[in-house]
Amino acid sequence: MTSAPGAEPAIRVSLSADDETDVVATFKCESDAGEWLASGDVSRREQGLVISRLEVSPGPNGIGGVTGGMLQKVPVGHILRHVRAELGPDSGPPPTTFEDTPLVRRIREGGRVTLNDELLREVAHRYWVYTGPGQPSGAIKRLAADFQRPEETIRTWVARARREEWLGPSVKGRAGAEAGPKLRYEFEIGFR
Repeated sequence: MTSAPGAEPAIRVSLSADDETDVVATFKCESDAGEWLASGDVSRREQGLVISRLEVSPGPNGIGGVTGGMLQKVPVGHILRHVRAELGPDSGPPPTTFEDTPLVRRIREGGRVTLNDELLREVAHRYWVYTGPGQPSGAIKRLAADFQRPEETIRTWVARARREEWLGPSVKGRAGAEAGPKLRYEFEIGFR
């Protein structure tokens, strides 16, 4: 059970490993006031993680049936962020900063940089963490500070990491991404 701060609902997530479907997790969610209950499935699709099944019912303190207002209160984005966090590496709370690696130190020294898999993996991992649940906004600014490169350069690197499948597809107007197939593989083998 994961509880979000303030008036956010409690969310329980169970990961799935069903090769027959694209469902990667199921969830149950209840409003903090007990007005509604939500449950469903989260699937990995071409555009990233999506809620593929959603069931909403009145909670113990709900009055009447399901209403449009009740549906609008289901925090779809919050649910997807929690599932995304559960799908990542299980190593405790995500860092807000990273230690310098030899690669980052080389990049900071200046000169042209080759966008190879080593760099794209580093960019994708940091971006994934910096846009995760509980992180402050400004992931691109933090990456720019990490690598001491202009924000536009970092945006180009993040876009390339998406194309090269280190990050999942973007959602227009929203920062963040789920890990792409290559980054998920790195999570599985432990970032060697």
